[in-house]
Amino acid sequence: MNVEVINVQNKLLSPYIQAFLFLSASGTKTYSYTTFPNANLCLSIYLNNHINYNTKPGQNLCRVTKSDVFFKSRLYGFHNQPFNASVESSLDQICILFHPGALRTFTNVSFEELLGSENVFDIVFPTADKSFLEQLFAKTENLMRAKFLERFLLSRTSSLNLSPIVLNALSEMNGNAGDLLKIEDISQICRVNPSTLYRLFLADIGQAPKSFLKTIRFRKALKYVLAQDENSFTNIAYLNYFHDQPHFNKEIKRYSGYNPRLLRKIANIEQQQLAWITN
Repeated sequence: MNVEVINVQNKLLSPYIQAFLFLSASGTKTYSYTTFPNANLCLSIYLNNHINYNTKPGQNLCRVTKSDVFFKSRLYGFHNQPFNASVESSLDQICILFHPGALRTFTNVSFEELLGSENVFDIVFPTADKSFLEQLFAKTENLMRAKFLERFLLSRTSSLNLSPIVLNALSEMNGNAGDLLKIEDISQICRVNPSTLYRLFLADIGQAPKSFLKTIRFRKALKYVLAQDENSFTNIAYLNYFHDQPHFNKEIKRYSGYNPRLLRKIANIEQQQLAWITN
C-alpha cells in the first residue's frame, strides 16, 4: 500500500487543515493497519469502495471492499481506542485532516449526523460542483490533488465559528500547563461551570473536554514512546504528568492496544507525521 502525507501550503488554510493524506493499493493483497486516537478529524473520500465501519467498546474496525458506487466519504475521529483498518480491494483514498474544531469553519451540521453518514463530503460541502470529486480523482499526482483541494477549501473558508469559551479552553489545554490542569481548573479559567464547558465542547469540538484532554496527553506521550532515544518509560511518564509508570502503561495500552515497550518495537512513523502499525 502506498501512503503520502502532504502538508497544507497556503498559510490562510493552515489554521484549519493540518494535512492531506493519500492512500492507494492495487488490490492484489489485503493490507491491514492500525492508527491511534488523535485530537484531529479525518474526512476520508473513497473511489469505488464499500466501507463497513463498526465501532463499539472493544472494537473499532473499518473494512474496505470493492464497490460499483463511485464515491463514498466518511468522517473519523473521537476515538478512545485503536482504529483498525482492513483493505481488501483496490484503494484510492483521499483524506483531509482537520485541526480540532476547524470543521466548524465549513459546516454547523451535528457531529452525530456527520459520523453516521457515508456521504459526509456532500453534507459538509452541499454547494460543491457535482463534478468536483470526479475532477479530483482524475488527477494522477497527489501533489496536484492537494493543490486542487486547497483551492476548493479556500473558496469555502469563513471565520472559525467556535465559542470564545471553547477557544480559550483549547489554548489552555494546548499550553505547557495543560497536562496539569483538570476540567474544573479550565472551567474556572474560562469563567463557566463544568457543565457549560462540556456542552460547548460537544457542540464545537464533538468530544467531551475530559476525553479531549486525555487524547492530547496520549499523543504527546506517543511521540516520546516512538522516538528512538534514551528516554526511559519512567521518565516519559514523569514528563507527561501521569501518576506513575503503571498508570502510564495502562493509558498507553488503552489507546494503542499495546504496552509501551512492544509499541515502540512494532509501530513506525510515516513521513514523520503518521504514527501507525502496518501488517
